Amino acid sequence: MQNNIKPEKPYVVIFIPALNEEGAIGGVIKKIIELYQNSPLFNMDIIVIDDGSVDMTGKIALGSGAKKVIRHPANRGLGASTRTGLQRALEMGADIAVKIDADFQHDPQDIEKVVRPIIEDVADVVFGSRFLGEIKYRMPLHRRWGNRFFSFLVTKSTGLKITDGQTGLMAFSWRYLKDFDIISDYNETQQLIIDAWSRHMRIIEVPVVFHPRKSGKSFISFRYPIKVLPTLLRFMVTVNPLKIFLPLGLFLILMGIFFMFLVLFRQTAVAGKVGMAVLLIGGLQVIMLGLLADAVSNKR
Repeated sequence: MQNNIKPEKPYVVIFIPALNEEGAIGGVIKKIIELYQNSPLFNMDIIVIDDGSVDMTGKIALGSGAKKVIRHPANRGLGASTRTGLQRALEMGADIAVKIDADFQHDPQDIEKVVRPIIEDVADVVFGSRFLGEIKYRMPLHRRWGNRFFSFLVTKSTGLKITDGQTGLMAFSWRYLKDFDIISDYNETQQLIIDAWSRHMRIIEVPVVFHPRKSGKSFISFRYPIKVLPTLLRFMVTVNPLKIFLPLGLFLILMGIFFMFLVLFRQTAVAGKVGMAVLLIGGLQVIMLGLLADAVSNKR
C-alpha cells in the first residue's frame, strides 16, 4: 500500500542583523511574513540580532512579527551578529538558517532562491550574488572594486568561482550550522565561504536583486579593508596555508638564488653571502612551515 503521508516541511530560521534600522526593519519583517508565512516549501520563524542599536529597532522588530530579538549590549560588528544568528538558529532546531540584511537592499522574495537548493539537496551553503543578478542602482566605484578584490582573494584561496564576496543574503544547512566557525567580528561573508569550503560543503551562488539603500547607514567605508584584510589573511593561512606559504617560500628561494649568482660571479662581500644563506634557508623553512600547517588544517 502506498504511503501518501508527506514529510514535514523543513524549518527555516531567518535571522536579521540590525544596527539602528528602525526605518526599515519593520517593513522587511512584514514582507517576509507576507511572502512565507504560509509557504508550501518550508515553515519559518524570524529573529533579529540587535547589535547595540540606540533607536527603536528591537521594539519595532517585535511589534512587526519577529519571534524574538537577541540584543548585543554594545555594537560588536556584523560578523559577531551573524555568529549569534547562526548559533541561535542551531539552538532553535533549524534545518536551514537564512541571513538577510535589515535595510531592504536585498529583496525578501529572493529568500526562496537561496533556500531551495538546500531543500532540494544540491547544496549545503548558498550565497546570493548581486553580480549574477541585478543591481538596481549605480554602486559606488570603491564598493564595486572592493567587492571584486575580496571576491578575487576568496576565489584564489578556495578555487571556487566567487562573484560576490560581500553579499548579505545567504542560507546554511544544518550540516554546516553544527560545525561553522567565524573568528572575526567583521567580514562574515568571506569567512563563511572559506570556512564552508574547508569543511567540504557544497557551495553555490544564485542570482539575486539588490536595491538602493533608503534608510540607515552602510557599515562599509574606506577603513573596511584595514579591518578585514588581517582577518582574511589569518583565515586563509588557517584553512589553506600552502596558498600563502608556498609562494612566499618559493619567492625567498628565488631571491636566494639571485644572491647566489651575485656571490659566484661578482664575488660580492660577506653581506651578499649572508643574504644568500638567509633567503635560501628562510625560504625552505617557510615551505616546511606551510606543509606542517597544511597537515594540521587537513585534520579538521
